[in-house]
Amino acid sequence: MNRLQSLASVVALSLLALSGCAQSTTVENGYDPAQYLNRPFHAFNKGLDTAIIRPVSKVYGAAVPATIKHVVDNEVRFLSLPKTLVNSVLQGNVERTGDTAARILVNATIGGLGALDPATEMNIPEHDEDFGQTLAVWGANQGPYYELPLLGPSSSRDFAGTVGDFILNPLSYVGSGTGSTLLGAGRRAASIVDTRHSFSDAIDQALYGSPDSYVTVRNLYLQRRNNAILNGKVDVDARPDIYEGGEF
Repeated sequence: MNRLQSLASVVALSLLALSGCAQSTTVENGYDPAQYLNRPFHAFNKGLDTAIIRPVSKVYGAAVPATIKHVVDNEVRFLSLPKTLVNSVLQGNVERTGDTAARILVNATIGGLGALDPATEMNIPEHDEDFGQTLAVWGANQGPYYELPLLGPSSSRDFAGTVGDFILNPLSYVGSGTGSTLLGAGRRAASIVDTRHSFSDAIDQALYGSPDSYVTVRNLYLQRRNNAILNGKVDVDARPDIYEGGEF
């Protein structure tokens, strides 16, 4: 089966499964029938953050020079652009497609393959689109909320979107064998640590400063996803996705 057929199968199965979710899935009613499973997984993820991710991000913040951290952040954002480009096309959003294509061209050339970010200095807007958002634009229901071990907050639609993004992202097919696997793992690890460091205060408040961190993370995630689907402006410091880029 070629890649196009694989993608078509994923999309068809995803839409079929999600179309059966007749319940309203707005943030307000907090559709969360799997909470009995989600809470233990949340406790696991929170423990992982406490024991590993948070300490590593603190060392990263204290020990790594600001210039290196800036380059890492630029590269993490640059490597997300192919995914955003493909999904902008699938959503039929001409403006975001043009913006993202321009950012790729500028930052890949005079930006040194993403090490620098001259596109921002040139006032080229930056967007973030994924296949979960694409499914929403195509009419797929959100479905139940889930918090997955290691992967973090999600929903039926967003989990299907994660699979779709892997298939759609051109970087998924760069290289092969052990080298490619190590490169992918390194990219994900850098994204996790960079995100955790960049939004440390907001994430600490959500995980450790709220009376029920599970409910706080769930509501922030659903609000953030709804805002992203609507292409509205979002205060990422107030509404962080604490596992952004954190697929293992």
